[in-house]
Amino acid sequence: ELVNLLDHFSDEVRKSAVSSLFTFIRTCNKIANPETWKAGVPLRVPIDDNTAAMVKLVLPELLKMWEDEDEKIVVTRICTELRDIMTDVGPAVVIEYAEGISVRLLELFEKKALCQTIDEEDDDEAGDEQDDEGNLTEYDSMLICSAADCVAGFADVFGEAFAPILDTFLPHIAGYAKPSFAVSERAMACGCLAEITKNMGPGITKYAETLFPIFTNGMRDEHPEVVSNGAYGVGVLIEAATIDATEHFGDILRMLYPLVKSSDNTNNVRDNAAGCVARLILENADAVPLADVLPVWISALPIRGDHQEDLPVYDAICHLLKNKRAEIEQFLPSLMPVLKQAMESADTMFSDESR
Repeated sequence: ELVNLLDHFSDEVRKSAVSSLFTFIRTCNKIANPETWKAGVPLRVPIDDNTAAMVKLVLPELLKMWEDEDEKIVVTRICTELRDIMTDVGPAVVIEYAEGISVRLLELFEKKALCQTIDEEDDDEAGDEQDDEGNLTEYDSMLICSAADCVAGFADVFGEAFAPILDTFLPHIAGYAKPSFAVSERAMACGCLAEITKNMGPGITKYAETLFPIFTNGMRDEHPEVVSNGAYGVGVLIEAATIDATEHFGDILRMLYPLVKSSDNTNNVRDNAAGCVARLILENADAVPLADVLPVWISALPIRGDHQEDLPVYDAICHLLKNKRAEIEQFLPSLMPVLKQAMESADTMFSDESR
């Protein structure tokens, strides 16, 4: 019955049917009490027979419906649900359908999907598809952002095996980072590529020369959401890529200084900048002028908004203490209250070693 509703005339019903079908997959998987999935292709952790049967029932029907779907809000829901189900179930849910999903996602970035071309025809007469600067309107922005999240989801579950898919999508996502695009699109591009960088690990190395200027340009953006994502992107790229980037540390630190020193944490700018500094320290503390950097960095702590950044920050502090770096000893009086406050907060995230 739910599969039949994918073809219902009401877009609200179709959206609900999409969500319900993915809920069935998620529920089957939870009932099976599976081993935690592991990223990579071929599959390292298979799903149980009931979940696999549900995937084989749902995914082909969903892809068929997606190709003919003419409402952006429904396609946005499909992308969002796909991203969530990959997070919950892992690569097994999409591994056999990656090519078909990629085709549909690529259509969105190329603005060739049915829901985009139909709206274009309608809005050519109404004249309201884009704003005065040619930027995407709200529904289009939500659609592209959900597609980007879905692509990042592939990187999450495929890991280094995501490279062939990234080859296809990188030019399209990077294009949205250009200054001529709206803030939401620039932020989406930096954020999506940063998540892909983190998820691919060392496999991102061959793309480093393409990604680095995208992230550093993001750090120079006038809007804090783009700046924040750019700082995060630089940090995870330094962490993931297996190349020596120390020659760039000086320029990166100069860009980070006003962000870390600022009292404004809008869009977690200061938190992500502090996380980036931490990743530089973990990568090569000798290439960081610790005597100059530490007082400013410590003053930005503890992390207050984006607690994903707790992990590199406190790992970096422990790294400096464990290696008995003389530069940090003079700042212990100001560091101790930071650590005390972090330990007392239920939101703080520590690696086991740092805790």
